[in-house]
Amino acid sequence: MTVGVERIYMQTGLVRRATLSAFWPLFFVRLVTDVELSPLQLVLLGTVMELSILIAEVPTGIVADLYSRKWSVIAAFILGGPAIMASAVVENYWALVVVQSLIGIAATFESGAETAWVTDELGSSKKAEPLILRRAQWQMGAVVAGVLGFAGLASITTLTTSLIVLGGVYTLWGVGLVQRMPETNFQRDEHGGWSGFANMLRRGWELSSGTKALRVLVLVIFITGLAKEAIDRLDVQRLVDVGLPEDLDEALVIGVIVAVRSSFAAGALLIARRRATGRGVVVAITGLLLGVAVGVVVLAHVEMLAVAALGLMLQGGLHLATVPLVTTWANNFAPSSARATVHSFIGQAEAFGEILGGIALGAVAEIFTVPTAMTLSAVLFAIAAITALSARPTWETSVQDIR
Repeated sequence: MTVGVERIYMQTGLVRRATLSAFWPLFFVRLVTDVELSPLQLVLLGTVMELSILIAEVPTGIVADLYSRKWSVIAAFILGGPAIMASAVVENYWALVVVQSLIGIAATFESGAETAWVTDELGSSKKAEPLILRRAQWQMGAVVAGVLGFAGLASITTLTTSLIVLGGVYTLWGVGLVQRMPETNFQRDEHGGWSGFANMLRRGWELSSGTKALRVLVLVIFITGLAKEAIDRLDVQRLVDVGLPEDLDEALVIGVIVAVRSSFAAGALLIARRRATGRGVVVAITGLLLGVAVGVVVLAHVEMLAVAALGLMLQGGLHLATVPLVTTWANNFAPSSARATVHSFIGQAEAFGEILGGIALGAVAEIFTVPTAMTLSAVLFAIAAITALSARPTWETSVQDIR
């Protein structure tokens, strides 16, 4: 059974990363070149999605803890896939807003639930941690395959065709999990309903705010959320402003850049994994976030496409490498009974930061310039790195707090 659980966890992670990593850059190529949204519209589109995540994150995490982690993961695929396909065809701005909201809500069903599921099925966070990091390493290769595959499909057909196929694959994988995904170690709370929701919400808040190391992580994720929305929504716009090659397909160029960015992430994660045991994860995340800040500065201020793209690869690759480390950090302080809820609190902190940062930095980009907004993002990433380092002295006492 353990082997089957590990295989499903690995395969699902690879499919998700291959499809979603291809979706976002291709989607933004469409928004910039076909729909021609302004920088403020691009950022506000993301802000609306993050607002939907903020609203849905904790309730869906509680649903996973009270009712089923398996069905929460499946819901993420079955709700998200059709929304991805819709994003390939709609052009009205407000229709795009609705689609982005649906994608955000779908994402919250997976957030924390899959980690909680595999941890319970394997029996402990100690057993799950190596698998989480190993999967993250393989996911970097999935990014390369997914981005190049779907970007190549877009170059020989259309962006719309490629995005529809991508959404179809995402949906069908969720359908397949209905029969394949076991759930044997999860104990459903028979005292569900509103009282169950209230109790679980209170427990998640107590853990996230009352454990020192976890409280620092929430703050770090909030600050990176403030910083990252402007980058996530304006990176394609920045490369277009610098100047993409006119004789090459834009989707394919962006796809190659994103694929190489994944190689940066793979290398960074390989190095970081050696320090990712116990409180060593704090130092690893600190170093990665400082590297992210440097990459953002390069992307914002260098007018040569090759070097600006290198900055994007550095920023995106190193930030991607922090994701599994954040998961392992949170997992150290999340008991089984509230594990999905704790991970959802982390996701909520990020969403709240992205909402505030998206509005503020989107306005800066519209009133001043995109590089100005990105420079402010770099400063915030550096602040997040310094904040993360403050958790190291409190790690052991925080472990004692949850026992």
